[in-house]
Amino acid sequence: MKKILLSFIFLLSCKDDDTNGFSFGDNLSDDLCPSCLWHDEFNGDVLSLSNWNYELGYGNNGWGNNEWQKYTNQNTGMGDGDLIIYARKESDNLGKRDGSITSSRITTQGKFEFGPRTRIEARIKLPWGQGIWPAFWSLGANFSEVGWPACGEFDVLEMVGANPLTHDNNKTVHSTNHWKHTDGNHAMYSNSKKMDNPLSNDYNIYELVWTEEFMETKINGVSFHKININAGSVNEPFHKPFFFILNIAVGGNWPGSPNNETQFPQKMYVDYIRVFPLK
Repeated sequence: MKKILLSFIFLLSCKDDDTNGFSFGDNLSDDLCPSCLWHDEFNGDVLSLSNWNYELGYGNNGWGNNEWQKYTNQNTGMGDGDLIIYARKESDNLGKRDGSITSSRITTQGKFEFGPRTRIEARIKLPWGQGIWPAFWSLGANFSEVGWPACGEFDVLEMVGANPLTHDNNKTVHSTNHWKHTDGNHAMYSNSKKMDNPLSNDYNIYELVWTEEFMETKINGVSFHKININAGSVNEPFHKPFFFILNIAVGGNWPGSPNNETQFPQKMYVDYIRVFPLK
């Protein structure tokens, strides 16, 4: 999920010897995960603004990807212990960046950062359909200073939907690293895994294991993406703090345009996100 943020958030830093230089929100004492460095169980009535920010509008050229949707702070909800992100059709005719499609995009920028020596676990059920592009991803916390791709990006999960529901796109999860090569150009490394059933049928557990040597992504405990982060230009961004992003994009250069068969509303259900220390 590229990649261009119009951010007006100043990064806040809460550094001490116990946090490895990363900043944390207010959700650390919950008994549901006593070993977590940080977590959000989404058990409240509203989204915790101690943990999350809304990013609003159309971004720059559809957030750098030619996306169609308008991001608002009205397209999230809480229910049965889940965060729910809604992509909605607001008029009879679908159009590009004309208000006919809305969604939400939330980040922990300035409120929580994580980095090497952590394990991330999230339980998520995805939307589906042509033009639907959900993601759970992250950007380097120095994005505001150095920009993309120099800040680095890691996509724990992305899916580009299709019609009908049984299409392989709806069964396939992608995980990707993006960074700036020493020649100044964008570099990336990506892998994907096709599951037996659509990722919208049920919850799956998405996991990132981030050591000082590698980053590895798993789905339901099965590894499908791994990269050595000590080799060449990939070393620079992936030993620094990152922040989380959750969103449903609609349309764009990768998924293509939604069409008359795309069903709305589409929903992304997030049961929890948990960050554990690695010894």
